[in-house]
Amino acid sequence: MTNSILIRLVSVISLSIILVSCGGQKPMVSDVKVSTEYVDNNLYLSVGAELSIGKVTLPSTSLPIYMPKTWEEIGSISMTSAIGGANYMEIDVNVSAIANLQASSASLPNGSILPLIANNKVIKIPVGKGAELYLTLADGVAAIGAAIPFKTFDAMGAKVGTSSLFPVFNIQNVLGAAGIYTSRDAGKNGFGLFVDLSNVIDPIDFVDIGVANSAGVLKFARVAQRQSTASLNYNSIKPSSRKEKRINRELLKMHNRRRRLQLH
Repeated sequence: MTNSILIRLVSVISLSIILVSCGGQKPMVSDVKVSTEYVDNNLYLSVGAELSIGKVTLPSTSLPIYMPKTWEEIGSISMTSAIGGANYMEIDVNVSAIANLQASSASLPNGSILPLIANNKVIKIPVGKGAELYLTLADGVAAIGAAIPFKTFDAMGAKVGTSSLFPVFNIQNVLGAAGIYTSRDAGKNGFGLFVDLSNVIDPIDFVDIGVANSAGVLKFARVAQRQSTASLNYNSIKPSSRKEKRINRELLKMHNRRRRLQLH
């Protein structure tokens, strides 16, 4: 066996171990941390995740989150790639600032159902570069998510079509889902991260701080009450086995080439 064939075989086996386990897709998150901070009676939320995506690397950048209409900066979605190939994504946002926005139905940029959040009403904020932020709150339920399109995935989407692959994760009682969404339409292919906050933050915290601050947030408290029967979906989202194999095959190519993901 030549060295080049051996190296490729080792690479295939390595990525297979990263992506697939016991006949199912392994989580694409290896660590996650959630924290909150109160500043001037505003609740700031931070969700940081270390991604498990082989030798594919994220761009080092930060996408600011702005309030619709006022364009006040209230947070960011940051990505970094560290020495050794570790990839990190972090969502930081002033939850109190967006609590008065209208919650409605939403989907991934490719039109597919949102992982974890499913059909619950959400506050959705366009972030820029085609990225979107999602927040849902209800009685006993809280979840946040982000979807970020990458130009690098457009070629994958052209081959796969509309699809979603989001294995769930459970890390130190923090539940969530992270993975890939694809479409034949350029700009609607990317990576998504969704995290259940219910075991970390009492959703009533969001409501209480709103009641203390302004009538605008009281409006959201009423929205939360109307969604009192909401529940999250903890099932992994998987496409057909054919599409799943094709997605993994494309990820393997990116892994072998050590591709650095590019935003639109």
